[in-house]
Amino acid sequence: METKKLALEAAKNHLQLRGYNGFSFQDIADELGIRKASLHYYFASKEDLGLALIEDYSQAFQDWLKKYEDHHALERIKKFIDMYYSFSQDGLKVCPGGVLCIDFNTLPPKLKKAVVEFQSGQQEWLTEQFKTGCKQGSLKKDIKPKETALLLMSTCQGALQIARMQNNPKIMKAACTSLLQYLEK
Repeated sequence: METKKLALEAAKNHLQLRGYNGFSFQDIADELGIRKASLHYYFASKEDLGLALIEDYSQAFQDWLKKYEDHHALERIKKFIDMYYSFSQDGLKVCPGGVLCIDFNTLPPKLKKAVVEFQSGQQEWLTEQFKTGCKQGSLKKDIKPKETALLLMSTCQGALQIARMQNNPKIMKAACTSLLQYLEK
């Protein structure tokens, strides 16, 4: 099982730095010092590896949610921004959902479906945070929660890419924090 875990970690790194189409089984095998055929024991195809990555990212997001379930909505939204910011601080990576959206038209069908579900889950959670923040009085009452969730996610993902291009992780945090200031009461 250690090889499978190491392969997933290597694939995460490659995905967030190079995109789904920017790495191969051979890249992972070379990094781990194993034969490419050995990876097929754990993942029948690259699509299966991609699905395992989405499952791993989804579980990590669920675990992350539990850490902040007792916080107020505005604080959870700020922590969400911090989560995205952590990607830029880790070698100027981009978020897994964002990078898979870039490669979306070339993804296999099952992986496309998993990406849509992953992104939709995050957007739904964020929508609920904006609804709750309005009710708690920490956010402006006239915002549209669903559209605002989409706006924040888009800002996070786009700002990660600009931060990478400009080699400046702070750009990401500044863009998202500025947006949130317009929404706070």
